[in-house]
Amino acid sequence: MDPHFDGVIFQTHAAELIRRLRRPFPPFCVVDARWRGDYNQGHVPGAVPAGPDGLTALPPGTTEHTEFFVIGSGPQDPGIRRVSLSLRGLGAHRVVELTNGMGEWKKAGGLVEAAGQAA
Repeated sequence: MDPHFDGVIFQTHAAELIRRLRRPFPPFCVVDARWRGDYNQGHVPGAVPAGPDGLTALPPGTTEHTEFFVIGSGPQDPGIRRVSLSLRGLGAHRVVELTNGMGEWKKAGGLVEAAGQAA
């Protein structure tokens, strides 16, 4: 990661996260900014639920040097920015928002996990 961009909230598309899931280095974590019911119905495999209000601590197994991908319902989901800002407030150096949320993720052919099962 480039230290010149630490502290910047980036945006990307689902294809980049699909690529990263195939090559998990450097370490990253997917954080789901949707309501728990939506998360339970289907989420990116391995995603950590945060809810739209953000986090009060970094997810277990992560550090401020972990890259965080934040996904929400869609492009205008305000929960995405709240979660991103909460991660920055907790010391995360690199936060990346998926611009079009779960809709784009599914259209791009990303796997969806629900109730502990990949779909």
